[in-house]
Amino acid sequence: MTNSGASKLAQVIAERIGSQTARPDALELGTIQGDMSLKLDRFAVPIPRGEYLISEWTAKLILPAFSLGGNQNGLKDSLNGAVTGDATFNFQPTVIDGVKIEFKPELKPGDRVLVAWVNDHTDPVVVSKVVSS
Repeated sequence: MTNSGASKLAQVIAERIGSQTARPDALELGTIQGDMSLKLDRFAVPIPRGEYLISEWTAKLILPAFSLGGNQNGLKDSLNGAVTGDATFNFQPTVIDGVKIEFKPELKPGDRVLVAWVNDHTDPVVVSKVVSS
């Protein structure tokens, strides 16, 4: 006589394990190709440029007080005409909202990228460039 409860439990566990291993990863690595297509490590056919998404990030930039040396050229002096020479510019602490961090312009052929799959694994999104430690 078999234990139908134990058999049913084993069947459910096997089905769950099977569904988990059959599901593709939500994150994977890829490489930007010469034509800016995206070649995923586990898929032989590149995704053409324009058919994958690239994330953009917004950040808040907080700058401490700092000085920056520079050169000024062509400023008008009311007494002597144009003024040129070295100068130091002093900046007060400030917060700048809405600083945009774009990964798109930095991507170039050969770059390794982290790709996230969204919308039931139908849309690949390049989240960021990845580099070796």
